[in-house]
Amino acid sequence: MTEEGGAPRGGAPDTKDGFWDFIRELLSSDEVPSVPERFLDDERLKETADYIAALRDCACRFASGDFSGDIKGGGFLVGRFKELQAGLMGLKRFADRMAAGDYSQRLDNAGEFYESFNRMSGEFREALQSLRGSEADLRVLSQKLRISEERWKLAVSCTQEGIWDIDLVARTAYFSPRFWEIIRRPVVHENIPFDPVAWGASIHPDDLARWAGVVNASSRKTITDEGRQYTEFRVIGGDGKYRWVGAHHVVVVNSEGIPCRFVGTCEDIQEMREREDEIRRQATLDQLTKLPNRYLYNDRFLQKMVVAKRNASSLVLILWDLDGFKWVNDTYGHLAGDRLLVIVANLMRQSLRETDTLARFGGDEFVMLLSCPTDHEEEVVSRATLRVFRAMSEPLDIGSEKVTIGASCGIAFFPLHTNSGDQLFNLADKALYAAKRTGKNKAVIWSPEMYGKSFPGGADIFPK
Repeated sequence: MTEEGGAPRGGAPDTKDGFWDFIRELLSSDEVPSVPERFLDDERLKETADYIAALRDCACRFASGDFSGDIKGGGFLVGRFKELQAGLMGLKRFADRMAAGDYSQRLDNAGEFYESFNRMSGEFREALQSLRGSEADLRVLSQKLRISEERWKLAVSCTQEGIWDIDLVARTAYFSPRFWEIIRRPVVHENIPFDPVAWGASIHPDDLARWAGVVNASSRKTITDEGRQYTEFRVIGGDGKYRWVGAHHVVVVNSEGIPCRFVGTCEDIQEMREREDEIRRQATLDQLTKLPNRYLYNDRFLQKMVVAKRNASSLVLILWDLDGFKWVNDTYGHLAGDRLLVIVANLMRQSLRETDTLARFGGDEFVMLLSCPTDHEEEVVSRATLRVFRAMSEPLDIGSEKVTIGASCGIAFFPLHTNSGDQLFNLADKALYAAKRTGKNKAVIWSPEMYGKSFPGGADIFPK
C-alpha cells in the first residue's frame, strides 16, 4: 500500500529522521557530508542541503580572511551574509590603509562596533601625528647633538688645556688627551675608575691642603662665576717630576647639596712659573753673588723686626765695606773684582747662622742682619765679625793672582739704638764711616759720641 506521491507510507519517519541527521552533520562536521542517496531524488531536500552547504562554505572563507567570494542565492540568511561580507571587506580595506599609515578614513556603517573602530582609528591618527612630531623633534635634537659633539671634539683637540670630568657617584673619570700630555703620561681615551686617594697622592704635599680647601669651598657654591675656582698646584708626572698646572674647576652638587660631579680644565704653567721665579730672583737677589738685594733685605728686616718686638729680643745690623777693593778693580780688572766679591760673599755667608741674613746693596757694600737675645748684642757682634776678619786675613784666589784685602764695618742695635729700620741703617753707616776714618779694617759699634767701641781686624790690603 502506498501513499500519495509514491513514498512508502512506512518510510516517512525514517526519511524525516535521516534528513535531520544529515542537517546536523552538515552544520557540525569538519567536512561537508555527501547528500544521502535516498534524498537525491527529493529536489526540495537537495536544494536545502545545497543552501546550507553554501552558507557553510562562506562562513569558512570568512573565518580564513577571504571575503571576496560571491554568495549565491537569496533569502534572509544569504542577505545577512552578504551584508556581513560587505562589512568585513570594508574593515579589511580599512585595516589595510591603516597598515599603510592612512588613518584619515572613517567607516560609514552604523553600529557600536564600527564607531569603536572609528574611535580607534582617530586615536591611532593622533598618536601617529604625535609620533611624527616627536620624530621630527628627535631628528632636530639628534642633529644639534651631533653638531655639539663635533664642536666639543674640535674644541678638545684644539685647546691647549686638559679637561677632566669626574663622576663622584659612579667613581669614574674622563681625562682628555691633552690632560695626559700635560702630566707626561700615556693617553687613555676611555673612562677610567676614579681613585680619590691616588688623585691626592699625585699632588705635591705642600699644595695638597690648599687644593683640598679650595675644592671643599667650591662644593658649597652654585655653578656660577662665584662657584668656579682657579688654583695653581704641582702634580707629579709620568717622568717622576712635579709640574705646575693652573686649574679652573667647579664641583656640581645634587638637589640635596651632595657633590656628585667634579669638572675642570688645566693648563701647563711650568714655564710661566719658572719665568716668574726667575723674575722674582732677579728682583730680589743680587745677580753676581746671589745674595738678597736691598728689596729682599727690607722685607726680611720687617719680618725680623716684628718677631723681635713680639719676643722682646734684639737685632744687630752690621754694615760692611771692603778695604782695598778699588785697588783690586783698578789693578786686575772688573772681572777679577767680581770674582773677589763672590769669594767675600761666600766667606761672609759661612760666618753666619742659617737664620741670619746677608745682603749686598751694591758695589762692595754688604749688610748682615742677626737676631739675638737682649743684652747679648756685643757678644754676637764680636763672634760674627771675628769670623769674617779671620777668613779675610788669608790670601784670596781671584784667578790670576792672590790678594789680601781688609774690611771695615759699622754696627747698630735694634731697639737699643733706635726703633726705626731706616734710622738703624743710618746709625750703622755712621759707625762704618768712623771705622774707615780711624784706620780701616775694624768694626765700630755706634754710640752717641759717633766713634763707639772698636774691634781691630788687622788684615793686609795688598797682594801677597
